[in-house]
Amino acid sequence: MVDYISNTQDVRELASSVGTYQWPDTEIQEEQRAAYIEIASYTHKFDWSTSDPEFYAIQKLEAQLAKCYIFEHYGGPKYAQQIDAEEKMIYMKLDAIKDNMQTVTEDEEESVTRTDYKSWILNPDIPYESKLDQSLRADDTGVLD
Repeated sequence: MVDYISNTQDVRELASSVGTYQWPDTEIQEEQRAAYIEIASYTHKFDWSTSDPEFYAIQKLEAQLAKCYIFEHYGGPKYAQQIDAEEKMIYMKLDAIKDNMQTVTEDEEESVTRTDYKSWILNPDIPYESKLDQSLRADDTGVLD
């Protein structure tokens, strides 16, 4: 499974306006993974590859979303309006990509649309089977002492 598709150095450069703090790659990659999952959930496509026509646009949007996540952590409330505006722009672009996507995941094409009930109560085609031990069944009514 792919964790993220954006370039860590690109995210670092985008987020450099927050301050001079040099974030370790692990912290940036954590935000990249979060952004990738957010985009994958939003587009319903979890297997982005370079052969997809939308790949490079998604890669850039992931880097921008990861930058927004870094701004939330390190920039504080003074970046709130900028983050909201950028996230709104990102989701508008994602909507446009999602509406015009040429690639779909394999799961989407092979999804199950209906299944039959397995219960004999809900499906008359399923024969009734007693779960009781057959040796406990009495064919005639006995007298209890």
